[in-house]
Amino acid sequence: MLSRLAGGFALALVLAACAPATAPQPQPGAAGVPTTERRAAVQVLRVAQIGLPATLSPESSASNISLYGAMYDPLTWLDSKNNVLPWAATRWEQVEPTTWRFTLRRDLTFSNGDKLTADDVEFTLNLIVETRMPQTSQVINLVGAKKVDEYTVDVMTRVRDASVVAGLLYCWIMPKSYYTQVGKNGFAVKPIGSGPYELVEFRANDIAVFRKRATEHPFRKAIATELTFRSIVEQTQMASGLRTGELDILQGLLSPDIVETIAKTDAKVDYRTTSNISALISQPEMMMRNTPLQDKRVRWALNYAVDKEAIAKNLFRGYAIPTGQLSVPPSPSWDDSIKPIPYDPARAKQLLAEAGYPNGFKLPVGIEFTPQTVNPNIATAIQANLRDVGIDAPVTAYELAAFLDKYYGRNNQVKGDLFLQSTSDVNGFFTHIQGLYSCSNALHWWCNPEFDRLMQQANGEPDVAKRAEIMRRAIRVFYDDVAHINLIVSSVFLITSPKIRGFVWDNPFFFVYDNAYKVE
Repeated sequence: MLSRLAGGFALALVLAACAPATAPQPQPGAAGVPTTERRAAVQVLRVAQIGLPATLSPESSASNISLYGAMYDPLTWLDSKNNVLPWAATRWEQVEPTTWRFTLRRDLTFSNGDKLTADDVEFTLNLIVETRMPQTSQVINLVGAKKVDEYTVDVMTRVRDASVVAGLLYCWIMPKSYYTQVGKNGFAVKPIGSGPYELVEFRANDIAVFRKRATEHPFRKAIATELTFRSIVEQTQMASGLRTGELDILQGLLSPDIVETIAKTDAKVDYRTTSNISALISQPEMMMRNTPLQDKRVRWALNYAVDKEAIAKNLFRGYAIPTGQLSVPPSPSWDDSIKPIPYDPARAKQLLAEAGYPNGFKLPVGIEFTPQTVNPNIATAIQANLRDVGIDAPVTAYELAAFLDKYYGRNNQVKGDLFLQSTSDVNGFFTHIQGLYSCSNALHWWCNPEFDRLMQQANGEPDVAKRAEIMRRAIRVFYDDVAHINLIVSSVFLITSPKIRGFVWDNPFFFVYDNAYKVE
């Protein structure tokens, strides 16, 4: 007999699960668009972003939803308010405190014609756990999945955890039979999924081309016949491509200079201030190298040394705000009482002297980042600020693929002393940050048992208001531990040419182009 669902959150999940899994469709004349407009005969959308992952196998990255979302389906989806919606799963219920039972759609197929069944979901989720795929950062308590019947699967968690249902958005379902046949390397070269598009061309850090499948997706009524994603690091090239018509859409953490230039044209500029850029400190590497960062006074000194106001004002021109915490304003975990740590070089030098470093020191590896997620000028600004208080921190930039290897500890890569990264709360449970800082994760960045305890308590709390209060307490604990340099919350941009219609930026943290189309 099924156990009774507890609390308002669980009830909301059941209600959402009963809704039809239908992607929103563009309405004629919506957003002031005249109904006399005609769709262009050629529906090819060309999207530019600053980088591409190493492969389009989900084993490469947990983000890049606009890319992975084109060719894969997850079990669940999220709307703009982080309500969980059905996707490949039509419904779910909590049959035990640590077990969620999902009922699957029966009409999804992979691009090779194989049906998507419970075997594929079981295989994908177990692979995520067994090989520590990047998706573990979104489903931190997942311990595995077990097929119940052809279209029913149980998802098990280590402890009671409602966040796993939302986190499954990032667990793209892979075909068990095909993956087993071609192997990990073969799948990385030629991945397939059940989404509306199939991959026809891919070169890492260059281009990804998707073609609409001949077989219509059962509920994702994609309009464009082709999606082309280009990796363009030089943003002036993006602006030029949009102006000449070679590009239709620009997305990501774009330079305010470029944005302001484009805003003077007929292009549509939209943005959300949802990306927390911080200099993360890896506790394992800090201890392995025996650096001064082990002293909390030194970590406080770093925070006082960096001028967050100047970074926000000079580099982001109103598209960023200084912050004193790792959360973001849209998140329930955001704590308004935590203010940015003031710029105070004198206080920084005093703390360094108290810690035994009156003349400063040199970080052995220094600052690492990728231009695909962080403005390079932030790295140089931090470097200059630290130099002013006597700390020598070399700066190294990496291509996205190499950066992700370091980020996830793959291919024998280790993290630098300070790691510039953009993070966010993509599902209302802050699970990405929990994944980074969970003491139970072998690849954790920082272990604070009290932060862990509070976040686990929040995951199991069905009352939304109570869960938010617990999360804010956890954020305060993390603030007091000084596990990173707090910097800014910056904006993610979506810029479309005047001929693009239909796109709905529903969730502030990701883009999917099913509904976008061109007019003549």
